[in-house]
Amino acid sequence: MTAPNPDNLPDPHTQTREYRDDDRLHSDADYLRRRFGMRKFDLDAWDYDDLGPALFDHTWDGGTARVSGGPGCFTVGKEGSGKSTLLLRIASVEMALNEARVVWSAVTGSRSEWLPFAPVARVCVPKGYEPTARLVPKQRSRGSRGVEVDLEDIVREVVYYKDVMDLNLRVLRDGQFNVVYPDPKMRGCQWVYEESDRVVADSSDEVEFTAEDPVNHWWFGWGLSLVERGPWAWTSWIQDEVQSLAPEGAANDKYLTRLKIKMLGESMEDFRKNGIARYFAGHKDKHLHSLWRDRISFRIHMNGTANPRQSRSSSIPVGMESVPMEEDLMSDEDIGTALLYTESSFEKVGWPNIPKPIKGDLKVYLDPDGREGATSTGGVTA
Repeated sequence: MTAPNPDNLPDPHTQTREYRDDDRLHSDADYLRRRFGMRKFDLDAWDYDDLGPALFDHTWDGGTARVSGGPGCFTVGKEGSGKSTLLLRIASVEMALNEARVVWSAVTGSRSEWLPFAPVARVCVPKGYEPTARLVPKQRSRGSRGVEVDLEDIVREVVYYKDVMDLNLRVLRDGQFNVVYPDPKMRGCQWVYEESDRVVADSSDEVEFTAEDPVNHWWFGWGLSLVERGPWAWTSWIQDEVQSLAPEGAANDKYLTRLKIKMLGESMEDFRKNGIARYFAGHKDKHLHSLWRDRISFRIHMNGTANPRQSRSSSIPVGMESVPMEEDLMSDEDIGTALLYTESSFEKVGWPNIPKPIKGDLKVYLDPDGREGATSTGGVTA
């Protein structure tokens, strides 16, 4: 199979308000909306104010009628139901409505579902590593390695961070689409944990972050850093396949995976209070750890399978006492339709197709650049 042609990729888009710091220009969100034919987000178009408006229109003081802070949502659906494109649409809404710093959790060597937004993507890479990228065909053949491309020719910016503190306080930008690759060296994570007064309930083990940890453990340290050290501004954390990060049945292995999941899970309420909206997605709600799942009241059920129903109590998601739906509304729906609901209200939502610019995938790898990366001592990057 012929590898995708790099010439078919759109050029990075730099004439925006956020990139040029010029209020006369259109925003990143405006560019994405026009490029993909997305409607402006209309707060008045919803039947229920406690659904879409309450989820996306963030406020620090919600009073009795609204959720204060960043509530977030857990999306559940089978593979191929459109979860990734829905997450992209959510990212654009957060950028437009709240000027939120969108943090898209990227995975090295995996599919880059963020590729449609590459023209405005700010790709954040740990210092001491150089990203290499390959375009690979959708249909693979033996020996096919794809075409190597320069990531800086595909995205708007490739930027480097020294540790979790440096990423949060200096590198991430408001109103922009930040694609973050975790640091295999876990720089800053241990310092943040040791400076925190948070302890895992009913545990005598000390959490430790080292370069021997699975690389996705970095997200536990990053999340704790954001809650503990800020900045406390609107931030939208988008984590697809979240069950691979925080599974319900995680083992307490030599990396203390279960304790780290619990440590951050016990901080989930502080995420909301500090304006950090969590948009998690997975295949089944029961696969996500309860401390992460049960603190999210908004849910999205994707097309192609029966939605939870009050008449079938066994279908009600774990962690919810009830659902307002009585009938199967989603089994026959096509991609581009989902059901947003809480324990009291539900409403169907739709979004346009957000296609990749190529028929294939972009795979990004982090290679050590041969120089010693920055280290963190006492919270100061060197």
